[in-house]
Amino acid sequence: MKVLAVILVLGLSLFGNDYKKFAEDMNYNVDYNKAMELAKKEKKELMLVMVANFCPWCIKLEKKVLKKEDINAKVHKKYIPVILNREEGKYPDSFKTEMIPTVYFVDHNSGKIKTKVVGYNNKQDLVNIINE
Repeated sequence: MKVLAVILVLGLSLFGNDYKKFAEDMNYNVDYNKAMELAKKEKKELMLVMVANFCPWCIKLEKKVLKKEDINAKVHKKYIPVILNREEGKYPDSFKTEMIPTVYFVDHNSGKIKTKVVGYNNKQDLVNIINE
């Protein structure tokens, strides 16, 4: 029984860092405050993707949508992208959510949420949201 518990804990720690690998590969920020500073400096909205450990829809969004070169180029052209794990790190309470994945589009001046998109969106849906 103890061996199973150890395996489970190790597995949790490995999967919990997948978003960091994604962030590194796709040049997303993992620090809300640094991302907001950059958004203010570049006068771009923040695109904040909130994920959680073991969320299959979060992984699907990352791998099937956000990792696509054309989507990534559009995101970086228009936004400062940041990905956060709701179970880790510090971020404003306004981004706490039970529903994941959630994508927030945040005003760079006020820090207020302009748009909130809850759940998985396929590539075309996300393109439509980005182009609004």
